[in-house]
Amino acid sequence: MTTELDAAKYISFITYKRDGTAVAAPVWVVPFEGGYAFTTEGTSFKIKRVRNNPAAAVKVCGLRGTVKPDATEYIGTAEVLDDAASIRVDSAIKRKYWLAYSVAIAPGHWWRTLRKTATPHTAIKFTVTA
Repeated sequence: MTTELDAAKYISFITYKRDGTAVAAPVWVVPFEGGYAFTTEGTSFKIKRVRNNPAAAVKVCGLRGTVKPDATEYIGTAEVLDDAASIRVDSAIKRKYWLAYSVAIAPGHWWRTLRKTATPHTAIKFTVTA
């Protein structure tokens, strides 16, 4: 685990399509069981890409996903976590980002739950290998 990633508020999570094209997405991140984890909708393309190819990379970024030119890229593997681990990651995200979560995420999740269109949050764990 690295201090830079431990202190990061946002990381650019990089996964790869079947044709090898890299796709980056900014995510909130928390240290989790020897790696770093975040949550996403269970039907997201991040989940599909990780299931097809566990190779991934991360870079520290800003709120909108802007990565500084000199940012260190951490290479590793990603895995989709089970429901119990996803609940623990979601709780850690809520603790770390409580204000932003309550303003940006909770209302939309509540609305989708009310309309019965919500998919459960699923967690992805990234482990640095190189």
